Amino acid sequence: MELIYRGAEAELYRAEFMGMPVVVKRRVSKGYRARELDRLLRISRTRKEARLMRRARLGGVPVPAVIDVWEDSIMMEFVPGMRMADSIDEDSMLAFGIASCRLHNSNIAHNDLTPYNALVTESGGICLLDFGLAEYTHDVESYAVDLYVLKRSLKSITEDWNPLWKSFLKGYSICEMAERVIRRLEQVEARGRYK
Repeated sequence: MELIYRGAEAELYRAEFMGMPVVVKRRVSKGYRARELDRLLRISRTRKEARLMRRARLGGVPVPAVIDVWEDSIMMEFVPGMRMADSIDEDSMLAFGIASCRLHNSNIAHNDLTPYNALVTESGGICLLDFGLAEYTHDVESYAVDLYVLKRSLKSITEDWNPLWKSFLKGYSICEMAERVIRRLEQVEARGRYK
């Protein structure tokens, strides 16, 4: 296995399984936690992430297919492409909006919905990544916070973020709940803690 990414919570490895390229996401142990607690947390968080990815995929969200889950690791399909933040344009943001709508329609809040957690695939589609913070919820507030996080990340990527945001909203508007989420987003943005 070849290490391709090391983050605070997990390491990603590129490997092969039955002749096909895969990615293995392994949650790293935290030395400051009691050993058994650490093991149980990593296992439960890994299972939760895999469940939410499967749920998202069933809801039509473009995410890597989960192949296997064991202990603190998820094996998933390798999706060739480029990180969306490095190749962002209005077309990819439109697709990102549609994918985000499907995610929320599947009752999943990503909780780190940014172009850094998506790929533009070789075929021109997108693929959402990193469901480590995601949660199953019916809370419109959680969906609005997803949009808030995305909007803030767009502003940090480019000064010309507004056309990208409008393109995202055009895609997201296919959701029945889009109006409610966007109204709640306005309330979230108006709060002092988010200014």
